Amino acid sequence: MLTRRNLLAASAALGAFGLAAPARAEFPDRTIHWIVPFPAGGGLDAVTRIVAGKMSENLGRTIVVENKTGGSGFIGAVALAQSKPDGYTLMTQALGMSMNPSIYKGLPYDAMKDIRPVAQIGAVPVVIAVGPNVPAANLREFIAYAKANPRKLKGGSFALGSGTLLLEMFRLQAGIELPIVQYRGTADAIAATNGGETDVVIIDGTSLYPHIKAGRVRGLAVAADTRIAELPDVPTTVEAGLPDYKVEFWYAAFAQGQTPKPLVDRLNAEINKAVASPDVAEKLRAMGLATKNRTADDFTAQHYREMKEWAEVVKQSGFKPMDLAQ
Repeated sequence: MLTRRNLLAASAALGAFGLAAPARAEFPDRTIHWIVPFPAGGGLDAVTRIVAGKMSENLGRTIVVENKTGGSGFIGAVALAQSKPDGYTLMTQALGMSMNPSIYKGLPYDAMKDIRPVAQIGAVPVVIAVGPNVPAANLREFIAYAKANPRKLKGGSFALGSGTLLLEMFRLQAGIELPIVQYRGTADAIAATNGGETDVVIIDGTSLYPHIKAGRVRGLAVAADTRIAELPDVPTTVEAGLPDYKVEFWYAAFAQGQTPKPLVDRLNAEINKAVASPDVAEKLRAMGLATKNRTADDFTAQHYREMKEWAEVVKQSGFKPMDLAQ
């Protein structure tokens, strides 16, 4: 006769032989796919491949880097948002990820629910630079000249959204009028400032270092608390008289929004381990990126705080959120 007591006894017997339930495979037990939402060859792609290569080596698992490009990075972001929340799909993004909810109308994903921050890979402060003919030796003189000559000076933006917000934030804090001219990318924006089409450009330090060292543009300030080794003679915005203008241009890894926290923390630990390895750290430093070991919770708090801060910049500046087709 089959009774509850018999069933319990049978279950106990099976358990003794290790047959009660299959063991859960340790993560990761298969290929990880790492999305780069921009073309191969760019900074985001290079950083991802450096870190993914070391992480793959450490884990003994294949990590496939996939360039899912188009739509200003949104095709890759949607692919991540629609993936399974199992930790086997990652995406690398930069500072613009915190700006996008304020810049664009009708994002194709929920920025708070569909995509989850995992780990900061590296960061570099943005740098304020001017053309060689701008009559200002430092940031204070530049601001004074801009106030004395309203709308005479122009800013060059490297992107319609994120590049513009960096200039808008500068304009607001400096209290100046600064018409903004849009360019296709960083190289065009820097060349325009060097050639006199525009007068000031604000871009991540990695993009500006070689141009400042070559004398094509002049660095006025690094948007950080401390000077950086790559530009030891360029003061910080704190030293230069604009103490609240501090912007960290970061690269970070993200996972699907519903990925369980234990998996996020495991991925965070593996990415931090890869980034901390001497060969990877040296390659990132050569790109101008400073690295530090941060928990997923720590970086998540920063990401969400910056989303609110950029929303306030949009509100104060009068920047009009754009349709994704723009």
